[in-house]
Amino acid sequence: MRLSGYQSEGKEVVNTMTAGKDMSRNRKKFLAVVRRPAFFILINFFLVNTLFALLPYGLGDVGYNAGRICIMFYGGWLVVRRKLGNAWHAASVGIFLYFIDHVVLKGGIFLLNYLFKPDGPGLAAFSGVIASFILFIPLAMLVGAMGGLFARTRSEQTPVDPH
Repeated sequence: MRLSGYQSEGKEVVNTMTAGKDMSRNRKKFLAVVRRPAFFILINFFLVNTLFALLPYGLGDVGYNAGRICIMFYGGWLVVRRKLGNAWHAASVGIFLYFIDHVVLKGGIFLLNYLFKPDGPGLAAFSGVIASFILFIPLAMLVGAMGGLFARTRSEQTPVDPH
């Protein structure tokens, strides 16, 4: 019996999740691939965000958020391009990169602010970061999955070398 595209993808996900020794190997490959977009997230947060803050009319925020979106798209593209997963895995990379950027880095700054100045608004700001992370999870999934689907359509269009 031949499986349809969605059924074979579902079977693929289950096989990758239940493979014993292959699971740790896949996790290592996955983390090795996600390492580069995570590094770009750090550069975007510390360097680009700081430099773009000097731009007028909020253009710095636009540039910073455009960088975030491009990095999540790139992460999803890398996962599918390196054949480590399908669009669902690419969507999870989008969430993972968004978590690093938003909760760990931005929320971490607010928590550090709260630890050094407990009377300030640091804890309330961190709560706002958590709430906005939850609110924008579907968007991060969409951007990562779009990167994965873009990689998949590009790999289908590439001619196969007969040699």
